Amino acid sequence: MEDQVWTAARVATLIGRKFHVSYSVSGATRLMHRLGFSPQVPARRVAERDEQAVTLWKESQ
Repeated sequence: MEDQVWTAARVATLIGRKFHVSYSVSGATRLMHRLGFSPQVPARRVAERDEQAVTLWKESQ
């Protein structure tokens, strides 16, 4: 599975490609903040995780 996290560097690159405007990473961060976006930390979970099996295992401990 491909990494799907949007970093400020990726946003700055996208802005440059789509609008032909150069933004630094810190400039892209400030722009995103002004637009109402906030930093998010993705939940690190395995896509194939079996929640029921995890619950049963926790209960057996």
